[in-house]
Amino acid sequence: MKNTLRKILEFLSVVIGLIIAVLVAKELPVESMLRGKEEPVTLAMTEDGLPEDFIGMPAADDIPRIEDAQTWEDTWQTSYVTVEPEAIIPTGIGTRHPWVSMYSSGSRRSGSRYRADVSDMAFDILGEYGEYFLIQLPDKSYILAQMSIDDARALKAGKKITLPVGRKGPVHQQALSKLEEFGKDYDVNTEGVFYCINDTWNESHEMIVLLIRFGCGALITLVIGVILITIVDKILKEKTED
Repeated sequence: MKNTLRKILEFLSVVIGLIIAVLVAKELPVESMLRGKEEPVTLAMTEDGLPEDFIGMPAADDIPRIEDAQTWEDTWQTSYVTVEPEAIIPTGIGTRHPWVSMYSSGSRRSGSRYRADVSDMAFDILGEYGEYFLIQLPDKSYILAQMSIDDARALKAGKKITLPVGRKGPVHQQALSKLEEFGKDYDVNTEGVFYCINDTWNESHEMIVLLIRFGCGALITLVIGVILITIVDKILKEKTED
């Protein structure tokens, strides 16, 4: 009976360690650490058309700022702008990142798994989706935006930051119906989204980012699991002695 209880508690210790590891590993600012300090993009760099590689790069002081809803409405999809948000609101809805394959490599028995184009962010354990956020402009109006996890985390913490260089893009058709309530509640035009993620960089670093997260997660699971199992063994030993 005691051996069965010990095995159950040890199993639960590993599960708890795994859950904590997933939550911690997901929050690690791996992308920011790998990218380091990058040169800001100036308006002069955009004169001949801004290469895609500049989307998601730091914005220099002369990159146009979106400060009100009307300016955003008048912004062309070919214009490169930035935003200094006053606040951020998660929607919990995300679209699959462009660099993430439509299918995952499965086992011989199960085969490949199709990744949905739109997903609830609660199920996005591996960071395969980019969440839609509502960001508040200086005039207190809101617009939709997709940004890196690190930038979103900074805004959630109340930090004042300038988002990377981005541009206006279309909202995924499958996400529109899910975002309708946010559009009504915050008077947001859900037809356009401010996109400031560097797809090229993320595609080339996707594997190393995942490996670092998995490595950190495995280490955290091991450490927490060992600590909890040690505590369980000590408690059971004391009870046995009593």
